[in-house]
Amino acid sequence: MLKKFIFPFFLVLFFSSCGYTPIYLDSSEAYFEISSFKIKGNSQVNSIVKNKLKKYFNNNHQKKYEVEILTNYKKESVAKDATGNTTNFKMIIDLDLNYMEIDTAQKSQIKNILFSEELIIKRNQNNYEQNNYEKIIIKNMTEILTKKIITHLSRS
Repeated sequence: MLKKFIFPFFLVLFFSSCGYTPIYLDSSEAYFEISSFKIKGNSQVNSIVKNKLKKYFNNNHQKKYEVEILTNYKKESVAKDATGNTTNFKMIIDLDLNYMEIDTAQKSQIKNILFSEELIIKRNQNNYEQNNYEKIIIKNMTEILTKKIITHLSRS
């Protein structure tokens, strides 16, 4: 009877302290600095990216980057009804990241990576609600892309 309780107890104890943490849980282990930053493209997306990356500007870490970002936001019609009105949209945010690690010992080359997020949404009849919903989606998609940038720069 006692053996039935001891084995599951040790099994739970072993797996609960194995050190698993999700990748996107916390960016506090991202020790890098963005010394030079340029961003072009969609102003709404740019402001979100800039605010999320602000804590990495000039924070005196050994790994330093020069970063240039080009953002692009597209909203395409995916489906239409019989009268020709759009019923579904595809929202696409592309983020083109050009970065170079600043190293005094050797000359680094510029690296380029493209991140993209897309989502298909239904059109709402109320334009005010539709615009608010789209702003929320743009914010969420941009935050996902920014987390991808932080993860990529911290690992490269």
